[in-house]
Amino acid sequence: MPKFKNHYIPVIYKLNLNNIEYMSQETENVKDLLEKEAALLVQQEEQANVEEVQPAAIGKAQKFVEYEDDEVIAAEIGWKNMPMESLPSQGMFYKAGTQVALRAATVSEIRHWSTIDDNDLLGVDDMLNFIMEKCVRIKVPGKPGTYKDLLEIDRFYLIFAVRDYTFKNGENRLFVSVSDEDGADQKIEVTKDSLDYFNPDERIMKYYSSEEQSFNIQMKNGENFKIFLPSLGIMSFIKNFIKQKQQAGQSFDKTFIKYAPFSFSDWKVLNQTSYDRAVQESFTWSLQRISVMDKLVEMLSDSINPGIRYQTSGGGEGKAPLNFQGGIKSIFLISDIFDELV
Repeated sequence: MPKFKNHYIPVIYKLNLNNIEYMSQETENVKDLLEKEAALLVQQEEQANVEEVQPAAIGKAQKFVEYEDDEVIAAEIGWKNMPMESLPSQGMFYKAGTQVALRAATVSEIRHWSTIDDNDLLGVDDMLNFIMEKCVRIKVPGKPGTYKDLLEIDRFYLIFAVRDYTFKNGENRLFVSVSDEDGADQKIEVTKDSLDYFNPDERIMKYYSSEEQSFNIQMKNGENFKIFLPSLGIMSFIKNFIKQKQQAGQSFDKTFIKYAPFSFSDWKVLNQTSYDRAVQESFTWSLQRISVMDKLVEMLSDSINPGIRYQTSGGGEGKAPLNFQGGIKSIFLISDIFDELV
């Protein structure tokens, strides 16, 4: 089996966020320039290719898009619906009637993707969100929707769905090499349907509430509280909060960081005031609640284990870690590019 560096997919809320080292100011300035250049290119291409991808809301230069309740968000040319039940979350943690649609990535967006640095974990996170913002839309009944309403556990599946739609004719096939229990080497193609991502423990699923799309925890001492699966908006706020505090040399409650992603239901109401209020409220938790919260958060974090399902040479089912030659860039850039040369 060929030897190459493993590139694992980041799951931000499973990391020790307290020890993240951020880029220098000079690097950030370069990145800002690249992002501005890429944004301009994206705008130019989308304007020049309206027959391929129609704008989401003509005349609306705003962050949120609100759809009518009976409107199908994939009705425009170039967009396709993503069945909610196909997501790792199976749609269980979204409001009933939520729709998700996606389109192929444009050349300009892939050009921006090519600036990604596999060694910059937060930069990788930003680039994944860039693709989500450009290529995925969500309609939530009764309120405006944005990619930040999508769950963290669904992000990588949707990234691969965009990838599959971008390379519909197999122009950029991606493989992982595995060795099964019989010792046989196999090359397994990575697609959205081969991903095995979210396997929640049955002990916590008994507390799932379909009405509130959360885990409703009731304790014998009378304490009741909810646990939510973090959205991209929640994770973005927490990441930026830590970054700002560290850059300013300010202290913050590092203990609450572990629980913060699971403590808020909606990123739109999360700000410095509501976050500080939640931190202060956490000091009133009983020992029993802290213990329960700690265990449940660990169980949810452990249930996020990206991998590839495949059939072994003996006919059984195997699972391999989600790593592939060429790193994260290979998702939208052709790894075996020399095959394209004469």
